[in-house]
Amino acid sequence: MAAGALPTVANAAVSRPGEVQQSELERAAASGEPVEVVAERTEYAQTLANPDGTFTLTQSTTPQRVKSDSGGWVEPDATLVKRADGRIEPKAVVADLSFAGGGDGQEMVRLAVGDKAVELGWPGQLPEPVLDGATATYPEVLAGVDLQLTATTEGYREVLVVKTAQAAENPKLENIQLSASGTGLEIVPGAGGGLRALDEDANAVFKGPAAVMWDSAGADTDTASPGVRAMFVTEDAPGSPSGDGDAAQEDAPQTQPGDGDATAVMPVAVTADTVGVKPDLELLRGAERAFGVDVLPHIS
Repeated sequence: MAAGALPTVANAAVSRPGEVQQSELERAAASGEPVEVVAERTEYAQTLANPDGTFTLTQSTTPQRVKSDSGGWVEPDATLVKRADGRIEPKAVVADLSFAGGGDGQEMVRLAVGDKAVELGWPGQLPEPVLDGATATYPEVLAGVDLQLTATTEGYREVLVVKTAQAAENPKLENIQLSASGTGLEIVPGAGGGLRALDEDANAVFKGPAAVMWDSAGADTDTASPGVRAMFVTEDAPGSPSGDGDAAQEDAPQTQPGDGDATAVMPVAVTADTVGVKPDLELLRGAERAFGVDVLPHIS
């Protein structure tokens, strides 16, 4: 799926008597103009009462607005800022997302909706990140390797950037493991090598497909970032009409294979307290590859 906002889909006018207050219909009839039914506004949908007594529902596969801390609606904004407690969070996104401000790697990512949450941890200490728009870069989490966490309007992306061929030989890259825990959720294997985070009623609050790994054989050598990348992604919040929308930021690090890139699909390994993947070592270290490999496990 291509990055960026997906088209908004508008339903034709639909009669929905009794679902909203009569006042919106009366105001629309009196003014001759549609009136929004504010009580039915969501991140993804907007309902208008029409002068002819019908309603028009407009839905989008990506969030058009999000709730602010004060309870009002604001435009989505994944730009990262530092909180008073030292953690890093995006300004205005659908889910409750925060990154570590450095220190204990076990507190790397927390993603929540309501009282349900998933937490993922890095095995070791994290340096203080450098913030650039929606991306936090933690330098040298391994020798020659940077960790990048990028917020999106519906989740986040994680990328390990291995900057040299020598760094690619690190045995710690042969089995990339993150600690995983859920609050009110159980993390279990999903279909096709993916994973799911289930609530007490076995509903998938977060989910993801198998990991994808790719090189940069098709990248522009003048602009591509050299290195090996591993990426965990969380991108779709519950309530999204599509359930599989892509919320990537246009200025984020490369998060999908480009034209001409070699790819490999790898199941995400899920245990009681970890999620991870084993990269394709031939693609990671092969002499014939173009330097720059991405690995993508995905929770959403």
